[in-house]
Amino acid sequence: MSDMKLIMERWDRYLQEDIEQPATWGDLAQNIMLAKAAEKWPRLGKKLLKFGVKVVTSKVKRTIDMIEDLEDILDFVPDDMQQALEAGTDKSVQWLSQQARTRGGRIGAFIVDDIMGMDDSLTKDLPGYSQLNLEDEYENLVDKSLLKKWAKAILKQASQENPDTPLPDLNKKLEDFMQDKLGAHPDIDAPDVRSET
Repeated sequence: MSDMKLIMERWDRYLQEDIEQPATWGDLAQNIMLAKAAEKWPRLGKKLLKFGVKVVTSKVKRTIDMIEDLEDILDFVPDDMQQALEAGTDKSVQWLSQQARTRGGRIGAFIVDDIMGMDDSLTKDLPGYSQLNLEDEYENLVDKSLLKKWAKAILKQASQENPDTPLPDLNKKLEDFMQDKLGAHPDIDAPDVRSET
């Protein structure tokens, strides 16, 4: 049996089953890219549904819609593959899924900046996304120059991540960064890390 046939018969195992709970950078990239692709090429979305893959839920769509410039995420797709995706061919579905997964870190770096700054209400019921969202309290309390320096390091790290690397808890990473660099915690050590406001 060909690899393609096996993949098409086992879509539920090949793709992340729960779109609302990506566990790795690759899962996140695949979920977001397939959601945008299904929106752009409706036959692709129908093909995925045929195999029992729900590409997006209303909660995920609301969150994805808040990510700026996301339509550019599919710019790398060559013209011939765009035509195949428009037609919803099996080969194009497999190709896009694999491309999305292998680009996990680069796509993660592209979107994590927007997810970090989202209102908590947009990500609170989406475990994979909420890990990447900073608590609004931290965004308001922490000195903006420190936060910006930390965020740049996170974006650089995300761009180099392996697709199978688990998504980090960015609130924990921020707390650890503050504790390590300043010996202070954002919740309790106001003079060292908080804004002057």
